[in-house]
Amino acid sequence: MTNTSVYSTILHCVYDEPEERGHLGRGTHYSVFRVPEWFDVTGKPVKKALQHDFAVLWDEDHDERIIPVIERLYVNGLLFPVQFIGERKGGITAILASKFWFSGSGSDLKTYQAKFEKLAGDIEDDWWNTAFGMFDKSLVHGVPHQTDLMGIVNDRAEKVDTYVRNIDNLWSIGSKPFAD
Repeated sequence: MTNTSVYSTILHCVYDEPEERGHLGRGTHYSVFRVPEWFDVTGKPVKKALQHDFAVLWDEDHDERIIPVIERLYVNGLLFPVQFIGERKGGITAILASKFWFSGSGSDLKTYQAKFEKLAGDIEDDWWNTAFGMFDKSLVHGVPHQTDLMGIVNDRAEKVDTYVRNIDNLWSIGSKPFAD
């Protein structure tokens, strides 16, 4: 078993890259976190907790100030659709499961986004601008489907898409049943 960094007493880090690997964006690297989740990907309560894995995409400064934002989202029941989350230039980009994005009415999505933005604002004297994108694991004829990564990494869209899909291939990002 390898040791990973401890960023939080709430979020369990299962994989950590403390610095840039390769040449993508401005020093891009990632960590994978795991939490028990009491909502399915569409926001419906579940009777037995799910295992929710999501990735934090870091840029060159590895700004850990994003961790209190994620903790706040989790304790307020808003982490369930988050697949990838990143901080860049004082802003947060949250990539949500496309299944959540399209699961309800547009007002449900807007209500979620407003709650997220409120919780991301004014944490430890920081104010975070937010952007939301979506991610669908499936490809249609080899092309990303229902995916908009909203510039979570500052590089060409096709390179960023390959990067996040590789993370998903390695870690099966999202919620799934705990193995008994």
